[in-house]
Amino acid sequence: MNDRDTLNERWLRSLDDIQLEGLRYSLLRSDDERYERAAEHLLVRGMAHIDRVCAELCELRGLDSGAHTKATVSASLRLQLRLAREETLPAIEVLAGRMARESVNVLAPSEPALPRLATRPPRLRTIEGALSDALRSGRLRRRGGTS
Repeated sequence: MNDRDTLNERWLRSLDDIQLEGLRYSLLRSDDERYERAAEHLLVRGMAHIDRVCAELCELRGLDSGAHTKATVSASLRLQLRLAREETLPAIEVLAGRMARESVNVLAPSEPALPRLATRPPRLRTIEGALSDALRSGRLRRRGGTS
């Protein structure tokens, strides 16, 4: 039943994400078209994570269900294309979460920039001039001694 040459569904479902990613990568490197079956299982596992992350982020940002659908479709298509590349990938949850976050960020309205307040020009005085004037006029006294 666990014949690796046939890649039956039960055997593929029994693999964890890391094993499935390793199988996908090794099949891709050997130009075996059966990599699509492993990629399909990874895509299904990633879709659940994409949907959950998109729903949470869209709710936090006040986006409607149409934006949630757009972000989910965009992230799933990007994940599908990424699974077809001959490269090692991070864990499917990490990759799916990253793509979902990027898809929602594109759709989310940016926060308005806070108005920049103009600062007043500083009124600078020299200490020597102000100090000597205050001492002469008697507004200040020298410490510990004579004036």
